[in-house]
Amino acid sequence: MRSLLLTVILVVWTASPIAAFQPQYSIIGRPPVVPTKTSSSWLLLPTTTKPRHHHVTTARMASAAEDDTDSTPKKQLDVDAIVKYGGALAIQMGLFTGIFTLFDKLVAITGIAQVPFAVNFILFYFCALKSRVLNPLANNRPNVDTKEVDNIPKRQMPTWTPPGFVFPIVWLLLIGPLRAATSSMIYATTGSYACAPILALMLHLSIGDVWNTINNVERRYGTSILGIVGVYTSAAFAAYSYHQVLPLAGKLLALKMIWLTIASSLIIRTWQLNPNPETGKPYSLLPTTGEGSKTEFMWF
Repeated sequence: MRSLLLTVILVVWTASPIAAFQPQYSIIGRPPVVPTKTSSSWLLLPTTTKPRHHHVTTARMASAAEDDTDSTPKKQLDVDAIVKYGGALAIQMGLFTGIFTLFDKLVAITGIAQVPFAVNFILFYFCALKSRVLNPLANNRPNVDTKEVDNIPKRQMPTWTPPGFVFPIVWLLLIGPLRAATSSMIYATTGSYACAPILALMLHLSIGDVWNTINNVERRYGTSILGIVGVYTSAAFAAYSYHQVLPLAGKLLALKMIWLTIASSLIIRTWQLNPNPETGKPYSLLPTTGEGSKTEFMWF
């Protein structure tokens, strides 16, 4: 009995250290772990170590790429400019509508049967030439000789551009009188300043004032193309509206479309002749933040 007990104790004592070195397996399928000479901890084998300089080089390359990206000017849609263009147009049209509605009420209160044609001619002539006083944007007109706003570098113009003295003659002696006379004819027919045809002409003038800021003040040559499309389309709509009330007035007002066709061709050609100096390509049709222009209200 004693010999049997001693035998069992001897077997258990010799088996314990052997079991301690048997490989152990995890229930989730990890590989066996074995001790290493470099550490007292148990490590997973095989192991690989990436050279540290690889990470450093990669980080430096990424940093350099970010620096290059940051140094390149980012051109994004100038939402601020678009909002201000629309706001200026809304303000100007709101003022025109309010003023003409007030005129209609004053005429009704005073009991004037018919406002003299000459009085209306002067009123509408002033509107035709000085409509920009109701627009909050910077609306400096170009110089007659240089065709540029003061303190702005001269742009390259088409060789077939009319001489500078032609522009004031066209506006003062042709376009202005045509607008004034036809608008007076419309008032004589409708008896209202705030009627739809006259307000259509005021819309044309307001779009023209916004376009002047884009083309002559901010020098956004690409956006100027879209602006001149608005000017041309609104002019045709105004002439059509006048024709619906009084055909003769519509035909006379449509004569200015000849000059607007010439002016539109000038604008398109000027856009082609004056590319972006940074890219050598024509300016974007939509206003962007990388054009060096900032749209600002002059009133506030």
